[in-house]
Amino acid sequence: MEIWNGLCFMHDPDTSKRAFIFDMYGTLVRARFGNLDDIYDAFYRLFPDADPRDVQDEYQRYVNHYERTFGPHREMTISDLLEHMDSVFHTDNDSLEAENVLMRSTHTFIPVEGAEETLSYFKDHGYRIGVLSNTSYRGSVVKGLLEDVGFDHLIDAVVSSADVGYRKPHDNAYSAAVESIGAQRWDCFFAGDSEDKDYLGPRRFGMRGTFLIDPKRSSKECGIVASIADIPSFFRD
Repeated sequence: MEIWNGLCFMHDPDTSKRAFIFDMYGTLVRARFGNLDDIYDAFYRLFPDADPRDVQDEYQRYVNHYERTFGPHREMTISDLLEHMDSVFHTDNDSLEAENVLMRSTHTFIPVEGAEETLSYFKDHGYRIGVLSNTSYRGSVVKGLLEDVGFDHLIDAVVSSADVGYRKPHDNAYSAAVESIGAQRWDCFFAGDSEDKDYLGPRRFGMRGTFLIDPKRSSKECGIVASIADIPSFFRD
């Protein structure tokens, strides 16, 4: 493995201080989404006695109201949405089961090339590994799909913005992810493919180091890499 001598991090000799958090979409996995018909069909099945058009209209009203009321950094959760829809259409869905149905009906995760090897590298070097994702689905639901692609033994905790109520780059999102793996922010590294959410945001929060995956403008001096597989080359014993 090539070692870059410009920006290089030593593995902390205290393994309790080794921690790494990764973004999910575009960083560890690519999501293949179902088309709108698949999404709506899965949603309609939760309210079998309602007219599909009424379900769609009520969904849109709720989403628009939430966005106007809370703004861009607050996360609308699927569980809150389902609770609202149940009250309107007089149904009693198990929200966790319904979330699983909706996510698995509309998402397929495909591992990003090099993600498993990179996770394995840090796990083998004693790092606690977390995942932080902006998604309206709870982390426990997301974790199930990550397990499906074989990452279950490599990831210690999954936190979603639905769990926190705030989206990256809000500090509350980073704080929850750091706490989920029992780390301190100044010991923790972060990597992802969004400059503001995964690179600058964690730096402003006070993390030890961040990596941006951007093949169009990679810069080893800045920790900007062409692929997730390049990140281990910045570390040495």
